[in-house]
Amino acid sequence: MAPLVAFIIGAGKNIGDHTAAALKGKGYKIALGSRNPDFEQVKKDGYFPVAVDAANTESVKAAFATVNKELGPPNAVVFNAAARILPPVSEDPLTLSFEDFKQQTDIGVNVYVAAQEAVKGFRSDIHKDTPLKTFIVTGNPLPWVHADLPGPQLVGITVEKDIQWRLMEILSGAYSKEARFYFVSLVGKAGGVVDSIPDFFTSGPQHSQVYSDLITREDRLGFEYRFTLDGKKFTK
Repeated sequence: MAPLVAFIIGAGKNIGDHTAAALKGKGYKIALGSRNPDFEQVKKDGYFPVAVDAANTESVKAAFATVNKELGPPNAVVFNAAARILPPVSEDPLTLSFEDFKQQTDIGVNVYVAAQEAVKGFRSDIHKDTPLKTFIVTGNPLPWVHADLPGPQLVGITVEKDIQWRLMEILSGAYSKEARFYFVSLVGKAGGVVDSIPDFFTSGPQHSQVYSDLITREDRLGFEYRFTLDGKKFTK
């Protein structure tokens, strides 16, 4: 049996750490990717540290090459990186500099690069008989809520998530016989933005529960998966 390997891009103390622990408990070798990893501490925790800038295409490619060499190609990838930079004048979104806007959209676009690298690994001889191949993007409700609700100050991350949401929809259909692609979002009780924004920043346990289930379950769900703070799938 091929080794089970998960690569988490954007591995912070909230979602990244909790998801790593959950998957480690399932027998996965874990690569944790962040811009400035504490290499010694990550190794002490039992994971493989990887330096990666999710806004930089070559950095994403190099990170996958490192993981492939040291652990083997991942059969599970979690793209958890995001950037949220606000314009100086909240009601005037074009006061956001182009550089800051581009940094956010580059992270959105680099999901495409990460997916390219992931599929190469999914198709490798190592994983030719591995049934569970999964690519997850940490999403949010911005692609489907009305722009007036979160406000124009979120122009950058809204476009970032729009790109990722659409990519997961397309790739989920195109590669339905090879892998599973998910855009996973914590939502509020009504299915939109979480009722209390600070709750997102302590939702690592709930995210890890959902991600672990999506990665290890044998069936396939629709590309868009919404869940609430109790960890349960949102149903309209």
